[in-house]
Amino acid sequence: MASAHSIVTCMSVAIAAILYFRSKQANVLDLESVKIGLLEEEAKTSVVDRRVAVAFGGCLDVFVNAVELFDKIGCQPPAEGKHYSTVGNRKEMEEMFAYFFQHGAAAERYVRDRELFKGLVSSSHGTAGYRSVIGGNAPVMANRFAREGADVLLGATFERNTAEAGLWKGVTLAGGQEAYRNQDDVHLIMEYPAGKEWGVYRATRANRFILHSDVANAKLESLDVFQDELKQQKANLLVVGGLQMMDSFPYQGNERQKLLQRVEDLLVSTDTDTRVHFELASMSDESLFNDLLEHVIPFADSLGMNEQELGLIESMLKTNSLTTVSDSNPRLASALDQMRDIFSGLTDKRRQNGRQLTRLHVHTLAYQAIITVKGSEWKNSGPAAAKAALTAFRHTCASQTIDVEKSRLIMDASFMSSLRVGARRMAVSSTQPVTCWSEGEYEFCVAPVLVCRKVFQTAGGGDNISAAGLVLQI
Repeated sequence: MASAHSIVTCMSVAIAAILYFRSKQANVLDLESVKIGLLEEEAKTSVVDRRVAVAFGGCLDVFVNAVELFDKIGCQPPAEGKHYSTVGNRKEMEEMFAYFFQHGAAAERYVRDRELFKGLVSSSHGTAGYRSVIGGNAPVMANRFAREGADVLLGATFERNTAEAGLWKGVTLAGGQEAYRNQDDVHLIMEYPAGKEWGVYRATRANRFILHSDVANAKLESLDVFQDELKQQKANLLVVGGLQMMDSFPYQGNERQKLLQRVEDLLVSTDTDTRVHFELASMSDESLFNDLLEHVIPFADSLGMNEQELGLIESMLKTNSLTTVSDSNPRLASALDQMRDIFSGLTDKRRQNGRQLTRLHVHTLAYQAIITVKGSEWKNSGPAAAKAALTAFRHTCASQTIDVEKSRLIMDASFMSSLRVGARRMAVSSTQPVTCWSEGEYEFCVAPVLVCRKVFQTAGGGDNISAAGLVLQI
C-alpha cells in the first residue's frame, strides 16, 4: 500500500514538473524568430531628408576595464559601498564605485580633485580595455543620426584631431574651426562585465562608472554659435543633452541658472515645426534637477531615459528628492506605470509658454518602451522600438550583424500592461515581437532587446539607442 502511494506521489511530482517545464517553455521567445521579426519591423520605414540639430558638449572618452585599473593603482574594495554627490578623494571614489558596482547601475560623477582625476587618466594607459574615442552625449547621438542618414548640426567643442577623426560624414560642427579648442575635456569610462567581482562585491549586470572633471562642457561653450546656426538649419528635430555636466560643478553665484535660462531662451525661440527632445542622464544634485524641471523639461516634446533616470524623474515629481539608485532591470509593468506617472506629473507642471509632452522613450537592458500621445506627430513607434532594440545589440556587441549566438532574451513571451487593477496581460509573438496597443489618449509600443552576451561597450548605449528610435519618428 505504501509502495503504491509512493508511486502515485512520484507520478504526481513528475507530471507537475512536466507541466511547469512546458509553461516555462510557452513563456520563452525564440531568439532567431525575434531577430527576424525585429529586422522586418525596423525595415518598415526609412530615413529620408531629415535634418537634426544636437547639443551640448563634447569630450574624449577614455575606456578602461574598471577593476583592472583599480588593481593597477592599488585601490581596495571598501567595507561598505556609499553614495556621494561628487568625488573628493580616493576613498570616496572606492566607496562610490562599490555602491553602484554591486547594483549593476550606471553612474556619472564629477571629480573635485583634479590631480586625482589626472592621475586616473594617466594610469589608464596600458591597462586592459584601454581605448579613446570621441564622446559626449551630443556627439554620440549626432554620429548615430548621421549613420542612419540624417543631416546633423552639432553644438560641441573639441580638439581639432578629435573632431576630424571622430565625427561622421553628415555631421556639421557649429562654428566650424571656431569650435576647436586646445584641450579636450576627458571622460574616464570604467566598464565592467556582468558577474565581475571586486572583493566581496559582484556586478549583477554589465555597466559603467564614469568620472570627469569637465570645464568647457559645464559652461556650455558652444551655445551661442549653435543657436545662431540652428536658426538657419530648419531642423525637423532639436535634441538637447549633456546637461548633467552641470551636476555639482563649482559655479560662481547664479552662473548655472543664467546658463539654463539661455537654454530655455533657445528652446522657446525654436520654431514649433521643430520638435524638441531632451535626453536625461545620471545626476545627483536635486537643485540641478529642479532647474531642469523649470528651464528645460517643460519645453520638450519628447524625453528619453534609461531605468536609472526613470527613477530619478519619477522620484523628483513625487517626493522632490532624487533616488540614488534604481532597479537595474525593472519589471516592464512597473516601468510602464512610472512612465504613465511622469506623463501625468509633467502635464500638471506644464508651462504656459511651454510644449506638450507627447513622447517618452525608456531604454533598458531587457526592453524598449515608447509611449506617444494619440494624434501627435510622432509616427512609426513600432519600427522605432524595433530599431532601438536592435541598436542596443549593435552598439554593445560592436557589430552590425545580429548574431543570436551572442545574444539572449530577458523579456518573457507575455507581460502585464500595469501593476494596477484592471491591467491586461499582453502576449508577445516571436515572429511579431513588437507589441503595440492603445490606452486612453496614449499609444504604447514595446520591443524585446536581444541582449549582447559578449559586451564590448556599454557607455554611449543610451545615446545610440535613443537616437535610433527618434530618427524613424521625425
